[in-house]
Amino acid sequence: MSKNDSVGVQAIIQARAGSTRLHRKTLERIGPYRTMLEWVIHRTQQARLIDRVVVATSCQSNDDDVVVIAEKAGVICIRGSEDDVLGRFAQTLAHYPALTVARITGDNPLLDSQFLDEMIRAHVDSESDYTGAVGVAPLGATAEVVSGAALLLAGKEAKGANFREHVTPFFYAGPKEFRRFALQVPDRFVDRGYRLTVDTEDDLCLMRELYGRLSKAGKKFDLPNAVALLDSAPELALINSSVRQKGWSE
Repeated sequence: MSKNDSVGVQAIIQARAGSTRLHRKTLERIGPYRTMLEWVIHRTQQARLIDRVVVATSCQSNDDDVVVIAEKAGVICIRGSEDDVLGRFAQTLAHYPALTVARITGDNPLLDSQFLDEMIRAHVDSESDYTGAVGVAPLGATAEVVSGAALLLAGKEAKGANFREHVTPFFYAGPKEFRRFALQVPDRFVDRGYRLTVDTEDDLCLMRELYGRLSKAGKKFDLPNAVALLDSAPELALINSSVRQKGWSE
């Protein structure tokens, strides 16, 4: 099979250096050995149901480093529009076809690989166009799964910056009807509303603190250990408690 043959499940990681709130955040290191993007790639590769991983970045020169990191990690990197992220995903899918696509964002270094597999399985079994998570979970722990055909259709029909920039709102807030499935977040991290995504310096500070404490204790930097640490030391969550999450419509 050549690298651009169709696969069953493909993860597309959206990542770019030009973040407005924390410039070049995906290139920042968490621990001495991995950048944030490398952590995200690692988490995605740990999911057993992923057949291929693609990093989708922009054509801007400041994203050259994103390409370098992707190639170093041994995954495909494709470049497209900086602002039309839905178009970037559709472009990726046109070059690298797949029946099912997991949308991963490059600012979630504690993405839960096990739950990603559970979402993919639920999506395939329910024959849905779009699958998301429902319930209170750590922000940054989950992903979204869509069918390849529905994603290509959205790429053609979605209009407006909000639908184009955020990829999936067209599936649940657009004019077309899609088959949607919501998977309940698992008991192992339900009702932990910790902020474990990285948009600001405070978010990055928390990630580095979690990494440092877990490393010192001889534990892996992963979601279960991070949640357990935050449960036992809730004051850590104050580090980024003032950060407001932007909605897709903003």
